[in-house]
Amino acid sequence: MTKPDFMMQTFIRCSQDALWQALTDPDQMAAYHFMADKVVKEGDTFITSMPDGAPLFRARALKITPQTRIEATWEPQWEGGGAPSKTVFLIDAEKDCCRLTVEHYDLTFPVVPGEGVSDGWARWAASLKSWLETGKPMKMGMPPAP
Repeated sequence: MTKPDFMMQTFIRCSQDALWQALTDPDQMAAYHFMADKVVKEGDTFITSMPDGAPLFRARALKITPQTRIEATWEPQWEGGGAPSKTVFLIDAEKDCCRLTVEHYDLTFPVVPGEGVSDGWARWAASLKSWLETGKPMKMGMPPAP
């Protein structure tokens, strides 16, 4: 089994159904995504856009196991965003919360803690957690480049 280029876990106080809905419903995805405000589903593909309408990324479902696993492409749409890669979301129910594991494979650039993809996933997970636990997302964008 190939090791992911990036992996993170978070624990969210919510039901498995609520987390599944948040990961698969375009309206919820747009509500909690830390940078985007529009997500459109076309067939098996989610298209995520920035507030100014510029495309952010596309994700096409590759394999889904309802309530527990989503494998998808991750295709950056911004200039210099890198080549398409693959993401996996794993959901495990644990009493009154869920453990969400995010794995990212086939990245064509180095993963640097606190920067780029690592920082983006951390911000995404924080906003998702806030959304599910409080009903309020954390729309914070990315920090300006140094």
